[in-house]
Amino acid sequence: MNRRTFFYSCSFSAAAVVFTGCDKTSKKSDKATSVIENTKNIAIDNFEPFTQKLKIPKVIDFEHIAKAKFNAQKSLFPIYDGKKTDVLTFQDELPNPTIRIKKDDDFELDFINSLEKPTIIHWHGLLVPQEMDGHPKDAIATQMTKEYRYKINQRAGTFWYHTHPHGRTGEEIYYGLSGLYIIEDDDEKALNLPSGEFELPLIIQDRRFDKEKNLIYKETPQDNNGVLGDVIIVNSTPYPYTNVKNTKYRLRILNGSSARTYKLAFEGIEDFMLIGTDGGLLEEPIIVKDLLIAVAERIDIIVDFKDKKVGESVTLKTLGFKEASNFITNPAYPNFGAKMDIMRFKITELSTENSLQIPKKLSTITKMKASDASKNRVITMEIIEGGIWTLNKKPYDMHRVDERVKLGSTEIWEIKNSAHMAHPFHMHGVHFQVLERTSSIDFPTDKGYKDTVLVMPLESVRIIVKFTIPGLFVHHCHILEHEDHSMMANFLVE
Repeated sequence: MNRRTFFYSCSFSAAAVVFTGCDKTSKKSDKATSVIENTKNIAIDNFEPFTQKLKIPKVIDFEHIAKAKFNAQKSLFPIYDGKKTDVLTFQDELPNPTIRIKKDDDFELDFINSLEKPTIIHWHGLLVPQEMDGHPKDAIATQMTKEYRYKINQRAGTFWYHTHPHGRTGEEIYYGLSGLYIIEDDDEKALNLPSGEFELPLIIQDRRFDKEKNLIYKETPQDNNGVLGDVIIVNSTPYPYTNVKNTKYRLRILNGSSARTYKLAFEGIEDFMLIGTDGGLLEEPIIVKDLLIAVAERIDIIVDFKDKKVGESVTLKTLGFKEASNFITNPAYPNFGAKMDIMRFKITELSTENSLQIPKKLSTITKMKASDASKNRVITMEIIEGGIWTLNKKPYDMHRVDERVKLGSTEIWEIKNSAHMAHPFHMHGVHFQVLERTSSIDFPTDKGYKDTVLVMPLESVRIIVKFTIPGLFVHHCHILEHEDHSMMANFLVE
């Protein structure tokens, strides 16, 4: 096995974490540049986009099974047709299974760690007891088993799961350890939204490959600002296509990347409909022409191909979002502002189901008011001396309690970003609502329940949170290289 490309281990010093800071005009290191040129992705030189069919994850449906089993393991899997790549999986293939479960049902899963180092699974966006959440301190040793047992007690929505060991979350997700987790309920089912073949799960990630089509993770100190890739994979398929009919489709989209924020739009369709975000359905649909989705966020959208003829196609793209960062990232790969194709929808069949109407009323969201809050806290995002990414200027200590919260209370947390880089802020064990933000950028996703919110450079975002689950949880930046470094903290609900 090529250890350079599989589980590449970076030993950059803390002082090198922010390579040349946020000054775009700084001179690049000649040595670093030569390394980049020697390892630059050339796997796509002879690759034709939109020639591999989109892989659809198999489904673990708890309507039909009582218990599932995951084994975090090294595997060989053909991300590119005809070439097996070293990856990490939960059931020996990619994409990992999509979990489907109904509200009020019991979830049971036995998790075996067959990796060389301790790890743990976090159920991102799920409201579960502390011991089931996947806190980094609860990572299990190699060849150990953890039993997950909890009841689903939250509204329907699109969530996800991924490993969460401190210092290695980014690496493990990069090589494959994540998947979708869908909760259903009777209220959503009654809406008659597109389902079955007309519902597509899409996990979007940017990756790097060498000339042998092996994955590359970190290469230079700039990668500690966030690993960006030049190949977009969707459901572990590079630049895929999928065949569709000329009717409405529901797309459940997860940004499962390490650092990249996408500004999604469709070439060939002017607008589409946002119906849900991190915490489930919105109250009513929102028509948009493009939509921002940061790392770890999910969006639930309706795309209508009704005006397309058989033989035509529509391309999902990112328009780039240069506003996300002034920091220098690895120059061998497209930066935050890059426009990139993602996947293609090929219209291959006419549909007889064009009459399906999306309801004007989707759900009810009880708005929390600032006056409901008993306490206000300020959480700062910054880089301290030595180039260390932190919250409230404290490097992460998984055993230190940073914030103490009263069980049952409602609080306002003001997230202040002092860096010239946007950070997706995530909280475990809660859903929150966005009260206000200081930037003028429109985020339609702010209108729903959230567990992750993008805080723009030099911006403050005020969120309101009700704490209903006792125990120790974490809050952190979800740029994976940032949280792995030290941009994370603990809050104790008691």
